[in-house]
Amino acid sequence: MGQNLAVQAESGSLAESGGFAHYNYQIAEILKGGIGKMFLKKLLALAAAVALTGAVCCGCGKSGSDPAGSKEVSEGSSGEQAEEKLPETDEEWNKAMIDKSMTSYGNTTRMMNKIKKAQSGEEVTVAYIGGSITEGLTAGPDSCYAKLSCDYFAEKFGTGENVNYINAGLSSTPSKLGVLRLDRDVLQHEPDIVFIEFAVNDGSDPDYQGAYESMVRRLLSDDNEIAVVLLMAITEEGHTAQDYMKKIGEYYSLPVISYADALTFMFENGKMKWSDFSDDQSHPNVGGHKLVCDMIANYYNTVADQPQEAEPPLPAEPVFSSRQETAELLESDQLVPESLGSFSEGTTISGFKNGWSYNDDGSDQPAVFNISGKFLYMIFKENSTGDLGTAHVTIKCGGEVVSEKDVSGIRPGGWGDPGIEILVMGVESKDYTIEVKMADGSKGKQFEILAFAYT
Repeated sequence: MGQNLAVQAESGSLAESGGFAHYNYQIAEILKGGIGKMFLKKLLALAAAVALTGAVCCGCGKSGSDPAGSKEVSEGSSGEQAEEKLPETDEEWNKAMIDKSMTSYGNTTRMMNKIKKAQSGEEVTVAYIGGSITEGLTAGPDSCYAKLSCDYFAEKFGTGENVNYINAGLSSTPSKLGVLRLDRDVLQHEPDIVFIEFAVNDGSDPDYQGAYESMVRRLLSDDNEIAVVLLMAITEEGHTAQDYMKKIGEYYSLPVISYADALTFMFENGKMKWSDFSDDQSHPNVGGHKLVCDMIANYYNTVADQPQEAEPPLPAEPVFSSRQETAELLESDQLVPESLGSFSEGTTISGFKNGWSYNDDGSDQPAVFNISGKFLYMIFKENSTGDLGTAHVTIKCGGEVVSEKDVSGIRPGGWGDPGIEILVMGVESKDYTIEVKMADGSKGKQFEILAFAYT
């Protein structure tokens, strides 16, 4: 998450019965308080599938049977549904919420190919990239939605030990960093299926949009024909970047699962409150992670029922930007500095241990790196308080200084997480020399270069 908040909200209750998870939403009378005609129409359309098929039984986090029936995403297909009624029971409301999360199935070709691959006994790798929600903060690595949904996939489609799990969630990181670490943390494992979750870590400015889309395009263009699924999250305050992410999903015909929409639907109808889902302002609690898993399981259970069409080619032009599609990360195992100066190898952040840290040895010599690219990035440790200082960075090309800048490790909103500084923005690849030393007034303080990256 962009900020790992520890504010405790009022705790809600989760109960289990009937062999699958039921969530106690403290349902009020359905028509209490008055419901407008427009709302009734929408809710009636949504409830039709509930009346016909009953509740979904996904069984995430448990050994359970598959739910019966399938669903359609479209709410506009109610013309044939003459006898509709509002949800009345906990099960019916739960089913309506699960249905609401399924924004789009997109083109189903790649996912069906991966399901068939798993069913045939071939090895399948399911990977997840995102922030602390994906990492499993507050729930733990074995109770997070990623592990639960991978286990569900393995139980439903696997033949034993043929499904592999990769969790590339990293706390406090947005897609701007995700696209830079995509090759190291995801693609090197040759994944078959990749879930992307950055909706609450991202803003909506062009840098985020371009990074997110670049990540999608990089995955879709991989030779392994990766099945990409977009997962949309939300915070208690309602922050989510899902609007532009949904546009990207539609443009590339991708499945979109929005627990943001599902929770909002329940909140607006008074059938659930935030504390039923989360114990802070951002992260699902254990029951919340099971609920997100139920939404993913619903997708797995119904994807085969959707119309199957030929997969469209990757669009030549992006919606926003594909500038970072070829981004690569450079750490100490790939980049040997011309000189270490007053720095030494090794850094302290989880997920970035192979960088370079400043040592106050009295010599005050710069670390010197030679890197080629159009865009160059420096990834560094940032925090809102502490002993982190400011580094002075000099960028040279052909022996001439082309830019100088100071990069402070103290930044508002920092949580000891990786920060990103753009060093070079060019239209063609060039050879650059990067010199990093402590700025005046920062000698004796700390600074960590976690990595460099380039396009």
